[in-house]
Amino acid sequence: MESAMLTPIDIGQKEFKRSALGYKIEEVDAFLDDVAYAYEGLFKECQDAKEKIAQLEEQVTRYRKLEETLSQTLLLAQKASEEVRQTADRQADLCIGNARLEAEKIIKEAEEKKHTLERQYEWLKNAVRQYRLQYRAMLIAQLEAIPDDDDVQLQVAATYEPKPDYVRIPLLNIKDEQE
Repeated sequence: MESAMLTPIDIGQKEFKRSALGYKIEEVDAFLDDVAYAYEGLFKECQDAKEKIAQLEEQVTRYRKLEETLSQTLLLAQKASEEVRQTADRQADLCIGNARLEAEKIIKEAEEKKHTLERQYEWLKNAVRQYRLQYRAMLIAQLEAIPDDDDVQLQVAATYEPKPDYVRIPLLNIKDEQE
């Protein structure tokens, strides 16, 4: 038996010696043993390769399913991200709108308060003006009621009593109050 593997060329070029009855049986049997041995190795390799191919195809199928799942997950994540962004945009717009409404309300209230204060200021200004006019009229009336003669001045001077510059207040004894 040869230790090297047979190739299809070896098998095709193999010549058997003829004997009177045909090929030599020993040579044919030896060659068939070599072919069987080589074929057995190739058959085993083929089987191993088929099993490996089946495993790889199974892995490819799993990876394709995983890829499809990841792709779908990515699409869902993108959709969810877009929805979250849109929701955030809507909420931001709503917050901005509410803030604008609140600002407008505050401005309107401030303007109303300003107008109220302006009206009150004008009313007070008019009231002070009116009071001054009335007070001036009263003073004029009082001055006109005072006679101009010198006799009245003498009468007032005669009844006048000067008051001291200070007024004496008796000091209290704090000890007396506590008892």
